[in-house]
Amino acid sequence: MLEVKRRKAETGMISTGEELIPRAVFLRSRFFNEFLARHDIDRFLNVLLRDPPGRGAPVPASFSFYRGLGHSAFGDQERALLARVTPHLVLALDTFWRTRDLSLQNALLSRTLDAVTAPLFLIDRLGRIVFANRAAETELRTGERLRSINGRLTPSPDLRDPRGCVEALRRLRDGRGGTAALTVGTSARRVMLSTAPLSETTNPGSWGGPLGLVWLTPAHLTSGPTSLIADLFGLTAAEDRLLKSLAAGTSLSETAKTLRVSIHTARTQLKSIQQKTGWHTQSELSRTVQQLGAIDPGTPKMSPSFKDNGNASR
Repeated sequence: MLEVKRRKAETGMISTGEELIPRAVFLRSRFFNEFLARHDIDRFLNVLLRDPPGRGAPVPASFSFYRGLGHSAFGDQERALLARVTPHLVLALDTFWRTRDLSLQNALLSRTLDAVTAPLFLIDRLGRIVFANRAAETELRTGERLRSINGRLTPSPDLRDPRGCVEALRRLRDGRGGTAALTVGTSARRVMLSTAPLSETTNPGSWGGPLGLVWLTPAHLTSGPTSLIADLFGLTAAEDRLLKSLAAGTSLSETAKTLRVSIHTARTQLKSIQQKTGWHTQSELSRTVQQLGAIDPGTPKMSPSFKDNGNASR
């Protein structure tokens, strides 16, 4: 493999062991005598599939055939056969890495959304629920404000006036976000239903083609991305101030000076934010603040019960 790297070999290159290293040198190596020979491995036929993705991994990914001691070297017939299947092997490996990366991204996003204490849904263009965090699953079980009918998110019959909810969901399917004030039952408890379309940078394959976010928040929430997120994740006032500064792109040291706290205190607050939200880096903080901050409950008027935020997807 070191010889492959030295040659700057390209994906799909096929070679035998004799082409990678002189036979005499190979037979004298400790690798052959102390390991390969013990397992009856002698001859090789290799194909370079690709460099593995990641942080500059130094070893190329390859697929190899082996023959035992005393067998003849691989010839042109075997090389031709391997050349025919190589494109399929390359595609299979690429698919594996893409699927692996996708599963890791989904796991991270799922943990982040589950950390939100408010019911939060992802829906597709037909209004079907693609994802529901833990709070949203509880919401569907109770059916007090929202429920699922044939997989679609719909208002509960317990709402006094479901028209605002229906309109908010309809506009989201049209690519526009907004808010609706919902009044529940005889108790007249009010909550805010907020919607926001996902940006075009979101990978639709990650969640089966989600169109946008839908969530419920207490009616008393004030607008503002970080204030809203601070309430959803249960951040303290100090953590909220730190998050505002970091989300604006300010470094942790600069934030500490601005807020007049020690760098140790700032690091402690940042660690607490990370534990509560599931975010691990400042870039994740900023990116998720921008995505979730697109939802602004505002202070809707009693009539109409729906407020259009005007943030159409592009």
